[in-house]
Amino acid sequence: MSGSSPPPDNSYQVEMLRQQKAEEKEARDKEAERLHKEELSGLRSTARTGAGGNVRNYFSSMGIDPEKYGGSIDSQLNNILAGIGATDENPGAAFTNAGQTIYDTLQTGDRTKYGNQLNQIFAPEWEMRRVGMTLDDPYLAGIEGEQFQDADQIIKNMLDRGVLTTAGYGTAKEDLEGQRSNVRSQLNEIGTGLLTAEQQDLRDISNRAKQSASTLQLGASFDPYAYQTEADTEFNDFIATLGDSIRGQLPGKLFNTAGLAAVGGAGQGLGNTAFNPAATGGDTTDQTADDDDDTQNPNSIF
Repeated sequence: MSGSSPPPDNSYQVEMLRQQKAEEKEARDKEAERLHKEELSGLRSTARTGAGGNVRNYFSSMGIDPEKYGGSIDSQLNNILAGIGATDENPGAAFTNAGQTIYDTLQTGDRTKYGNQLNQIFAPEWEMRRVGMTLDDPYLAGIEGEQFQDADQIIKNMLDRGVLTTAGYGTAKEDLEGQRSNVRSQLNEIGTGLLTAEQQDLRDISNRAKQSASTLQLGASFDPYAYQTEADTEFNDFIATLGDSIRGQLPGKLFNTAGLAAVGGAGQGLGNTAFNPAATGGDTTDQTADDDDDTQNPNSIF
């Protein structure tokens, strides 16, 4: 009697079947993954297309022609698209508020661009360099010289009329020279006031320009060089009238000539020189009745 036969060894067939099923599953998984990637890619493409329309509608609602900024809009939308991951299940979320974001970005860019141009035109303390504190010096020196000459002419008239001797004239002129520091102080005060006021006027122009640039709305026209022209015109007008402006603030004659006859008389010592009160005002009319007869000269100071 023979024994029972061992079962057939089909392990190989089983293993082959297992591998086949594994490969089929892997293939199905890969296909599903590919299809899902295509789906997500389609979602990104759809989101990008929809965002393009939404952004352009936003620009139109703001009164801006979107095609004027079409290149910038598309560039920024494409940058957003490039940042969306391939596995992102909700790519449309990346484009949320894209219209306002791109609008604000472009507006900020314009403000920054024009602000930088203005910073080049109106660098810090530009108005102080434009209107230096010595700009008025030639005008002040001219006015001082004129007024000194007028005052000097008064005591020269006294000398010519014999009211003062040469020594007396010299003493009176020394008094005038001594008044120069006070005269210059008065002139400097006037000049400084005018210069600082002009600096502020120029500063106001640049501040207004920078304020306008910082609040500029997208699409609005802006010319930074128009403000430069305005500043140039303001400065040129100021220079053209500076001399007259200084003179317009003068309190009158800056050199005091009222007591120069007495000063000169005291400086020349005793003598028989007739005093002519009118000469202190520049009047050269003969005030003596008879130069040869002192008794006929009621204005004699001796």
